[in-house]
Amino acid sequence: MKSISKGLLFLLIVASIILLSDLSSRKNVKNKDTVNIAVLKLASRPVLDQAEKGFIDYLSEQGFDETKGIHYDLFCPEGDMPTAHTIATLILNRKFDYVHTISTPALQTMASANTKGEVIHLFSTVTDPFTAGVGINGSEPGQRPEWLTGIGTFQPVESALEMAKRINPGMKRVGTVWCASEVCSEMCVLKARKYCEEHDMELVEMVIDNSNMVVEATNAVLMRNIDAIWIGGDNVVELAIDQLIAAAKKQKIPIFTNTPNHANKGALFGIGADYYNVGREAGKMMAEILNGADPASFRIDNVVPEELVVNPAVADWAGEEWQLPDAVVGMAKTVVK
Repeated sequence: MKSISKGLLFLLIVASIILLSDLSSRKNVKNKDTVNIAVLKLASRPVLDQAEKGFIDYLSEQGFDETKGIHYDLFCPEGDMPTAHTIATLILNRKFDYVHTISTPALQTMASANTKGEVIHLFSTVTDPFTAGVGINGSEPGQRPEWLTGIGTFQPVESALEMAKRINPGMKRVGTVWCASEVCSEMCVLKARKYCEEHDMELVEMVIDNSNMVVEATNAVLMRNIDAIWIGGDNVVELAIDQLIAAAKKQKIPIFTNTPNHANKGALFGIGADYYNVGREAGKMMAEILNGADPASFRIDNVVPEELVVNPAVADWAGEEWQLPDAVVGMAKTVVK
């Protein structure tokens, strides 16, 4: 009962802050000379921050800034879904002209609030928009709500597994931890299962419900005679990625992931999208819309500008079978020192 009261108090405080923000800026929102763009990202994380920055940088470079009457409001519920729903309602109530959502949960939250198309909705940093449950039935125009458009970024799961196999051809059992409520994570796991089946490997899975279970699940999978751990695109696991890597290092089992910056945290390598450039691609779409393009006319394409970051020092504790070949190091955009 005590925790429920704290939760309600938190939501009331958030709602009050949002209301004050609404009252202070409502005049601008109604100003016909101002175009108001809301940006809703799920949490402050490097991947999402990079996408947000790329989006705004591109638009600013094209002259879509305050000097041209373009106003941006940045919203971030820090992973709290009730707050995200409150923000989505606020965006509609303040009658923003456009909203850009960053991440699958942000797309889902905004789409569920915007069922009448009250705001033009552009999304990015979404693994698989076709399985997100927001009415996108195909990539072509006419296969989704006319006010909804964007780009998908399906993590290169096969590339990660191929890279690990290239480094250590003897790899047979790969562990993973993923959240069942994360559609983006499930889609990555399905690809990983298929790859492992086709390459005489076994994917050893531990499923979690929340980030508090990550360490326990990691320790459980580490006990199952695995050669390495792979992590795909999972917003819940991401919240405890440092603890996951630390637990694996304690058992001298390397991690490889589909998030490049994880190599900076102690993963052997991360291969995934350059999310700054994903954000810029979303910015290009928004620029076209601001210049008069119909949002319903765009295809929904998979945009994955691949980036590889490697951390050769991991082999010092993971074992010589995980030494990075010179050819792999040469492919990397960044080599962690």
